[in-house]
Amino acid sequence: MNSSDIAKIAGVSRSTVSRVINNYPNVPEETKAKVLKVIREYDYVPHASARMLAGVKNRIIGLFIIDIVPRKEIIKNRITKSPYYLELTSSIIEYASERGYKILVDIIHNEEGYKQIKESFYNKTISGGIFIGENNNDPTIKKIINEGYKVALIDQDMRLDDDAYSKCMIVNADNFSGAYNATKYLIDLNHTNIAHITGDIEKFSAIERVNGYKKALQDSNISVKNEFIINSSFIEEEGYSATKKLLLQNNKPTAIFASNDKIAIGAIKAIKEAGLKVPEEISIIGFDDIEECKYLNPQLTTIKMDLAKMAEVVTDLIITSIEYDNKKSNNYYTVPVNLIERDSCIELRK
Repeated sequence: MNSSDIAKIAGVSRSTVSRVINNYPNVPEETKAKVLKVIREYDYVPHASARMLAGVKNRIIGLFIIDIVPRKEIIKNRITKSPYYLELTSSIIEYASERGYKILVDIIHNEEGYKQIKESFYNKTISGGIFIGENNNDPTIKKIINEGYKVALIDQDMRLDDDAYSKCMIVNADNFSGAYNATKYLIDLNHTNIAHITGDIEKFSAIERVNGYKKALQDSNISVKNEFIINSSFIEEEGYSATKKLLLQNNKPTAIFASNDKIAIGAIKAIKEAGLKVPEEISIIGFDDIEECKYLNPQLTTIKMDLAKMAEVVTDLIITSIEYDNKKSNNYYTVPVNLIERDSCIELRK
């Protein structure tokens, strides 16, 4: 007996049988009950689906790292080389293992990858999914959320005007406060010509860091200069290129707030190539506190994100949602950040 036979006996289409087996949410309850009755009577259920019909959830969580960008020649292998993604991924795997769950990791480079994500949810390969690296307000992920699946997002705006975000879990670092404090730290060192090299501006973290930078300047009655804001992305090469642009300006900055440490490392390289010194001529502050910061010359002052804590929170949220089948599982967490003072910033004489 196959699914076509089940469909004939139940008086429905084969696709309806498939939707019932895979627990799609858009099947009328009466139809679902009729199909399930026939399935049980004739003992026809694939093994994985049989477990679902028996109410047994699998203990597999999808971890989807989204890396859809146009310029592949510049950012090749950036995920596997990124301290940010490596620490988050390894920490999530570790915390999930402690709770008896396995993590299925996938890096998504194109729209075809999104189709694979949907299939993982729809065929019950996973009981929930954690997304990292998605653009802010990603429509494909919102569609998955609205289908009723368990989703947790890292680095995403909690939009109160969008119903999708009331059905998922969101964990962020305190990007705004971190950027504000980084900029204010430079201001307190008497800098007023402070440039900002942004991260990928479609990411929530990059947007919030720009906002924090601007707010700190405004609160200190320092004008925001558009020429001092260089759009970039979260990689060293882009920090290098952005700093080259800044150094070509007649009015050069005395300090740079980089949206992450990799950008800051690229900036330091460009400054040294130009024959300038850090921090004597240009101060630099980063964001993340990756391990490499401690071994630079000079050691990098930065904003530390607690990635392990973020991983712990998001893993706990998705597992709790799976195990207790929370229908309205909206949880929004912001993990604090703090300033790490090292040697890459100097006080200007008044």
